Amino acid sequence: MLSVVIPTQNSEEGLARTLVSLVPAAAEGVVREVVVADAGSSDGTRIVADAAGCSLVEISGGWLTRVGAGVHAARRTPWFLILTPNVVLEAHWYREAASFVERAERTGHADAHVGTFRIAYEEFGWRPRLAERVVGISGALLGRPLREQGLIISRRHLEALAARIPDRYAGHGDLVGRMSRAHIHRLRADAVVLPPSSGGRATPSLGRLLRITSSALGLPTPTGDWTEE
Repeated sequence: MLSVVIPTQNSEEGLARTLVSLVPAAAEGVVREVVVADAGSSDGTRIVADAAGCSLVEISGGWLTRVGAGVHAARRTPWFLILTPNVVLEAHWYREAASFVERAERTGHADAHVGTFRIAYEEFGWRPRLAERVVGISGALLGRPLREQGLIISRRHLEALAARIPDRYAGHGDLVGRMSRAHIHRLRADAVVLPPSSGGRATPSLGRLLRITSSALGLPTPTGDWTEE
């Protein structure tokens, strides 16, 4: 039913974590293949992809260019799940994803509607809970998911949107910014962002939260793509 595309760059640890959460879906036949679109990693990203049985595409360029290369390399399904490394999907996510795809096909909306997940940060304290609330409210107002929330999208819809974005270094924000708010559906399952084992936080920086909040309130957004770090 779904081909998974994961754009990577020096994502050895994060890729391994993300792939683990896809195993149950693969066993159920929902995930048919995983394509890793790598931008010249110098760590063990490609080794992890090969050991897990993923298809590997090596390509330079921005996030959207890598996604496009991954979609082009995938031939098994007309639907894609686009994920970022170091994000794990909550158990049984694939049941909701399968239901969304079937409903979109049945109602004739496959070329317009996309699915995404709720976000959760694998940390304790007030800051990750505040970040989850900010992302949830901004999503309700704008519909625009963060890169970490993943995208479930049909091949035809993705290719139609990407054709209108000629910039080789376009990012996630350039893609979701061209989607209709009414056509973005948030599933109940969580996409859980993990903190790196080497240290650091999973929760977005205060600067990124400010960009998200400003955009949701219709205020001038500080420099930078609010969906990216």
